[in-house]
Amino acid sequence: MQNTQNEKENLVLPGDVIATAEEYVPGRNTMEENGDVISLAYGRLKKDEKNLTISVQTPRRKISLHSGQIVYGQIMKMDQRRATVKVGAVFDREQGLIEYVADGSIGMSSQYGRNNEPSMHIGDFIRAKILRIGDRGLDLGIFGKNLGVLRTLCTKCRLPMVKKNAALYCDNCERTEIRKVADDYGMINIMEDMA
Repeated sequence: MQNTQNEKENLVLPGDVIATAEEYVPGRNTMEENGDVISLAYGRLKKDEKNLTISVQTPRRKISLHSGQIVYGQIMKMDQRRATVKVGAVFDREQGLIEYVADGSIGMSSQYGRNNEPSMHIGDFIRAKILRIGDRGLDLGIFGKNLGVLRTLCTKCRLPMVKKNAALYCDNCERTEIRKVADDYGMINIMEDMA
């Protein structure tokens, strides 16, 4: 039983803070951001104590994509028309969460909320649904109760934001920002994808 608990604790998701830059150097499927080492993929945490590197080892399974599947990724750039997403994982009902690196995009025409603020920002980690698979990548959507932003940082001070009511709040700046957040923002529940 103890072994199963340790295996679950070693599983990480895209956006998880897995160490500080003072402890480890980022390795495969990780990056440094604001002094933290962050996971870029779903998988098992792997620490190399000799070289002081930390990596995320992803499961190696094949999958074919189709419309309606759920993907996880990060917003890499935005303009008035589209948000570019770097997809890192896809959820498959039979196999669970699988590493899948692909480019995707979300049309921004309907992605603006009140005060004409975008419902996402660069750097946000999101859960989205595949709407269409095209020659230029995946067309994604974030509308649905378990879709949207899963983790984000304050656009001013770059510290993590917490969900308060229908908005996101930065305890450091005492400011509120609007995003289209998933119901499990901050406490990602992979099993929600089964619904």
